[in-house]
Amino acid sequence: MTLQEISQLPADDGVYIFEKEQTLFEEYYLKVRQKEKRLYSDDEVKLLPFASSLNLHKSEWDRRVKSFLRFKDYLKKFKQSIDILDLGCGNGWFTGELSKFFDHRFYCIDLNLYELKQAARIFKNENLKFIFGDIFKMKLAKSSFDLIALNSSIQYFDDINKLLKELLFTLKLDGEIHIIDSPFYESEQVDKAKKRSETYFNSLGFPKMKEFYFHHTYESLIDFNSQILYDPRKFKNKLLSFTFKSGSLFPWVKIKR
Repeated sequence: MTLQEISQLPADDGVYIFEKEQTLFEEYYLKVRQKEKRLYSDDEVKLLPFASSLNLHKSEWDRRVKSFLRFKDYLKKFKQSIDILDLGCGNGWFTGELSKFFDHRFYCIDLNLYELKQAARIFKNENLKFIFGDIFKMKLAKSSFDLIALNSSIQYFDDINKLLKELLFTLKLDGEIHIIDSPFYESEQVDKAKKRSETYFNSLGFPKMKEFYFHHTYESLIDFNSQILYDPRKFKNKLLSFTFKSGSLFPWVKIKR
């Protein structure tokens, strides 16, 4: 599927529809989001990542502001308009906010129709397209994107090797994949992390969500041309995070062909 063909897909409340049916993932994901009070009002989404004082997750968003500003500053290096894929875009705040500052063309894909419709309702920009679809089923054309961003979303993909190979196929020759605000673990940490997630989802009353949440390791990036642009494991970043509660707890990873 080419980018031009995306524009020819049928639309529902501003969202281009590739998938015809909603998935079990969306069902459980939305239930968890609602329980966590992360299904925000339109007014709150418009503020993100600069969360209001009433946002129960404001401390988390304060950390994510720093990640967002780093990435926003990074985009300044692109002097001409480029094609960007935001994979796992949710309510669209990330590209919605970026579109205020850049003339890039943003394609925002998710399997969460509820939040996609919210995104299309809030962020009305001709350079923003919100698409309901599975990245693997869509079979996007080779060399479609200059940049692909996964912002707090890679943990919802079970096979990172398969995903990155698919995304590299859709990248232009000098394109880049950026993984932001998503957890990576040392290999010996994975079992404990899985148990923590299972305990957490059980406490929410949705144990099945563990089947849709995955724990990826730094080691899984070895076979790819990857670079860590921000590393929370460095002493300086650990100190800032612990002492001042600032800075992301998660790495910023760049991958090229």
